[in-house]
Amino acid sequence: AVAEELGVPRYLLTAWLRSHDLKYADWMTNLRIEEAKHMLSEHPDWSNEYVAQQCGFTDRTYFQKKFKLNTGISPSEYQARANKKTS
Repeated sequence: AVAEELGVPRYLLTAWLRSHDLKYADWMTNLRIEEAKHMLSEHPDWSNEYVAQQCGFTDRTYFQKKFKLNTGISPSEYQARANKKTS
């Protein structure tokens, strides 16, 4: 379905992922984390749970764990730092 959404044949998406030594699940998680970072920066009033749901994570705890692994800080810390920069 993702390849179709991107408008590329599935084999090309698969080849691209392999060429970048990525697994599909890891690639999707990275994309979701990038979107979460944007949302946390732009919407300081949104909860972690809401952001997690909007980015395709079904579990807030899993989202927080993956976010911290990816960025080194929690979503709340990221949101607080982003808000400091805009103040």
